[in-house]
Parts: sequence; structure tokens; C-alpha cells
Amino acid sequence: MDYYVSSLGDDSNTGLSETQPWRSINRVNAAQLFSGDSVWFKTDQTFVGTLCLADVRQSSRHTPLAVTIGSYGSGRATIGARSGTGFIAKNRGGVHLVNLNFVGAGVLKNNASGILFINTLPKSAKLEDIRIHQVDVSGFKHSGISLVAQPTDMSWSGFRDVKITNTTSHDNGDAGISCIGAWNPDQKGYAHADFYIGNCSAYRNAGIPGKGSHSGNGIVLAQVDGAIIEHCRAYENGSLNDYEGGGPVGIWAWDANRVVIQFNESHHNRTGSSKDGGGFDLDGGVTNSVVQYNYSHDNDGAGYLLAQFDGARPFYRNVLRYNLSLNDGRRNRYGGIHLWSTGANGGITDTTIYANSIYTAQSVDGNPAGVDCTSDGIRNIRIYNNRFQTDGKAAFVRGKTNRGAMFKDNTFGQTAGFQDALSAI
Repeated sequence: MDYYVSSLGDDSNTGLSETQPWRSINRVNAAQLFSGDSVWFKTDQTFVGTLCLADVRQSSRHTPLAVTIGSYGSGRATIGARSGTGFIAKNRGGVHLVNLNFVGAGVLKNNASGILFINTLPKSAKLEDIRIHQVDVSGFKHSGISLVAQPTDMSWSGFRDVKITNTTSHDNGDAGISCIGAWNPDQKGYAHADFYIGNCSAYRNAGIPGKGSHSGNGIVLAQVDGAIIEHCRAYENGSLNDYEGGGPVGIWAWDANRVVIQFNESHHNRTGSSKDGGGFDLDGGVTNSVVQYNYSHDNDGAGYLLAQFDGARPFYRNVLRYNLSLNDGRRNRYGGIHLWSTGANGGITDTTIYANSIYTAQSVDGNPAGVDCTSDGIRNIRIYNNRFQTDGKAAFVRGKTNRGAMFKDNTFGQTAGFQDALSAI
């Protein structure tokens, strides 16, 4: 069935045509939507409330047709969530959101996420076929878009086959786009699988002061096995993060396997603490992942961070290659490429860093370097065929004597101006 909603409609109508539309989100929520049904909101109109798809206890198996919610006419309809969530789907797969705006009342007045998918099912149930396409999300305290697994039995329930494309998430608090699952570092498995995020923007997600953990991230994925983030932009995130235990990053993953981050730009990301505010990051427990063909510049923190923290799963077999860092590490003490580890679970090991170009200049507020690997817990790291250039004042390398890192065939030089350096790339 196709259902239509217009501000000129009536909830007593059938909703089955543009001439008999419903009027309100409440009427949509009261309808029981089945596989293959669609709900279309009239473009250039605002509908106040929270869209809800109730728990239907469906299995984790792929449904043949999705429930689609979008706009009809030329343009986009807006879901005005005010202080609440814009859209929430609990324990449901097969959901497509297309061509919509979700707007909260702003981070000081809203207390929710913009789009929230949540899975509380037990027995490692994976809900499939989530699509978010041509959507704009803004003004929410927590994440613009969030996929959360909170299984009642702490198993690996979550989401599989998720695609977020041509979507913008901005001016939120905690993050632009995020996913997280149950924290089981001593168990094999992951909550989520097969994520694709492409041609998306995450910006001005400033953070939540007093949250008690990192906040203000652009795009962050956790507990996922198999993900691609490509052709995305993350910028001006994280300025209100005040957590000294760790900070935000433009685009990153942690506790994840087989993640590819490529062809993205991450810049002018900030932190209000002494931690992070960087461009890209593979963090605690990441394995078998690749960061390649990205452009990082003018970030407070590292251009490219590899990090391993206490309690994380092992970190190994990752690759950092063909990336560009320009003028990163503008605050605190970071490298264009930065390795940090407590030594937990073997530390950072079996990782290759090659064919990257790093341009670093002295900073008034920080102490940047081309590459920093002074941290302990670095083992069998190969750093070769990279190009490091500085302004003659910032350091090329910190930690070159680290026995866990092999430096070979890198080139070092000085440049008077970064425009000259860029023209040579």
C-alpha cells in the first residue's frame, strides 16, 4: 500500500491517494505498516512529531520488500521533531528513508537522536536492509543518525546490509553518523556487518560538554565487521568536547574488522580538550582495515591516528597508504601520522604505512610533527616510501628510534610555502 500525508489532509481519510491524504504523524504511527508499504509526505511541508515503526518481532532474515518513507512532489518534506527523536525503528529491518529532512529544536533544547535504529533482540539477531538516502538531519542533541544494538543477552545482535548515501548530518551534538553494539572484547564476533557510507557530509557536530566520554564526532563506526566509508566529508566537528580521556575525530572506526576508509576529506575538526580533534582514526581493536586516498587538513589533532587503548581487542594487519595530510596537529602534540598505544593486547602490531604525503608547519597552539611514534606498545610497524615536508620548524619524525617501527626509503624536505607543496602533488 502507498499512503500519503499532507498538511491539508484529514486523518479520517483513507490515506491511499494524493486526493485522500492523512494529515499527521500520529496517524502514520497508528497504522500497521507491512513489508512493501510506503508512506509519502508532501514536499515543502513540515510535520511535527516522532515517526515510529513499532517492534514487530520479525526474524533476522532478509525481508523481500522494505517499508519506504519519503516525500512526494518536487522537493523534500520535513519531520519537525522538536525536543524528541525524528524517526525511531525498534527491532525492525527492511526500512528505507529517502528524500526527507529531520530537524530537531537544537542541541540545547533537543534530548534525542535524529534517526535511531535500535535492536534489542537476543541470540545474535541481525536485522537487514536499512537504507538512508538523500536525507538531511540537524538540530539533535545526540547523533544525527544512530544505529544501536542493545541485545538483552549481550549477544552479537545488530544490523547488517546498511547503506547511508548522499546524506548530510550537521549541527548535532554527539555525532553526525554513528553505530555501536554490545561491548564484548573477550568474545569473537561483531554486532554489525556490511555497512556502506558514501557521499555523505558530517559537519558542525560540536560535542556534548560534560558527557563523560568523547563527543563531537563526524562519522564513527564500532562493533562492525565489513564497512566502507568513501567520498564523504567531515569538518568543523568536536569543538565542545571537554573530555580529557579522549576526543572526537572526523571519520573513524574502533573495535571493528575489515573497514575501508577511502577518498574522503576531513578538515578543521576541533577538540575542546587536550585530546584528538583529528581527521581520520583506526582505534582500539581494529583489524584487517585500510585507510587510503584521503585528504586531511587543518585539524586540531592527528591527520591519521592509529591507537590502541586498554581493554580493547588486538590491533593488527592494518594499512595506511596514499593519503595526504596538510597542516594537521594544530593543537596539542600530534603528528600528521600519529601512533599511540598503551601496549594493551600486544599494542599496535603488523601495520604498514606507505606512500603517504605529509606536510607540517609549526603551530602557535600545538607541537606538530610529520609522524609521531614515540608511544610504547608499537611492534612490527613498517613506515616506508612516505614523503615528509615541514616548514623547517616543525619536527619531521618523533620516535624514529622506536624499535617497534621500521623506517625505510622515506623522503624528507623543507618547503617555504604549502601552496608550492600542493602544486607539486
